[in-house]
Amino acid sequence: MSAWIADALVLLGVVVMTIGVYGVFRMPDVYTELHAASKAVFLGVIALLAASVATSDWAIIARAVLIGVFLVLTTPVAAHVIALAAYRQGERMETPGALDESGRDLPHGRDARPDSEPVARP
Repeated sequence: MSAWIADALVLLGVVVMTIGVYGVFRMPDVYTELHAASKAVFLGVIALLAASVATSDWAIIARAVLIGVFLVLTTPVAAHVIALAAYRQGERMETPGALDESGRDLPHGRDARPDSEPVARP
């Protein structure tokens, strides 16, 4: 019975990560792509690590727990650093209805400098 549960968790992890990859290609800007990637990869890997518990081998379970703790600590930090770099490069939110609360009203395009004066919208 535990083999079936492990197989189901592995399948769930693969499906969730596949949906995350689809989200990266489907989303309109880097900020929503990061959201799709970081959430899906984290949840998918956690499902894969939960499947390793079905082995009943404490050495494997301990490694899986350490990997899970490492992901909990590093995934949000990495996503934040990538989003900060995109913001400093002047990447604008392209999602319909997005609200830029930074107060900088970033102009379109990669050529725009984020340290320049804000561009007034018509």
